[in-house]
Amino acid sequence: MIRKAALGVLAAAAMATTAPAQAATSIKATTCLARNHDYTQAFNETFTNPLNAMKADVHINYLGGPEVTPRKEQASALKRGLIDMILCPAAYYGGMFGAARLPGAQNVSVDEARKNGAWDMLEHEWETHLNAHILAWVFSEGQIFYTYFTEKPKFSTKTGLDLHGMKIRSTGLYNPFLKAMGATTVDMSPGDVYAALQRGVVSGLAWPWGSIHKYGWQRFLKFRIKPSFFGPSQLLLINLDKWKGLSKADQDLLTKQARELEAKGGAIIVKKGHEDDKKLNEAGVKDIDLTGAVGKAYLKTIYDAKWAQNDKVNKNNPNYPKLRALLYH
Repeated sequence: MIRKAALGVLAAAAMATTAPAQAATSIKATTCLARNHDYTQAFNETFTNPLNAMKADVHINYLGGPEVTPRKEQASALKRGLIDMILCPAAYYGGMFGAARLPGAQNVSVDEARKNGAWDMLEHEWETHLNAHILAWVFSEGQIFYTYFTEKPKFSTKTGLDLHGMKIRSTGLYNPFLKAMGATTVDMSPGDVYAALQRGVVSGLAWPWGSIHKYGWQRFLKFRIKPSFFGPSQLLLINLDKWKGLSKADQDLLTKQARELEAKGGAIIVKKGHEDDKKLNEAGVKDIDLTGAVGKAYLKTIYDAKWAQNDKVNKNNPNYPKLRALLYH
């Protein structure tokens, strides 16, 4: 009996030493922009890959971009828990709640928004309306926007550009100012823009700095208008229920890596932006820098139109006036 007991203890010990470790918590992530987009690559380089290399208790399972879940459906899928994490321009789900129209139009830095209380107010809006926790507000160093055209646009001292008679690819972030300049806006996925430019369905677009050549659009675009405008519009979000189900250690790890993404991702976007500029120059795309009264009218139209829309869609939100004042000076 003693011998049998000893053998039992040895067997139990052997099973304990050979039993597999508990699997890491898998977080299913998608991006609203394509796998090869500069923003997606910066996200994976500074967040997903380093975190997974740690072999920690959480693992990011990057599923892909809009080829997996269409860009306009990702926020809804996140809200319902079908996806755990998304990196997405807020404008892509701006129709779900008013505050989602705000990122991009701000003129304060992410650091200032975190210090002055705007971040906490945005966090409340995203938790309430999207069932999401904001992990990061990214690419503040490199995300700026330009307008691009297949033909030279007309200038105006009233609105900067006179786009009457032109169809321009757009999203909710750009619609207000493009319409104020007289354009007919066309909402379409980035993957459809090449064919639209090729067939003359659209004659331009508003777009953040970079990734033009990855889509091949430089074959049709001839002009880029400066100065740049707006700021970072992309948020890294995690489903709130998924977030609350993580241990404090895992939450801290994700938060720490999200800060790494904020700190290092922008430099990657700047580098890739300059690489894209070289490709555009080689393709013959010319910069037109608006100055004087035209330049002032251009920027004034862009910001005034966007914030007028923000005021309208957020008129019933009692927190909006304070949030507006914290984000836009």
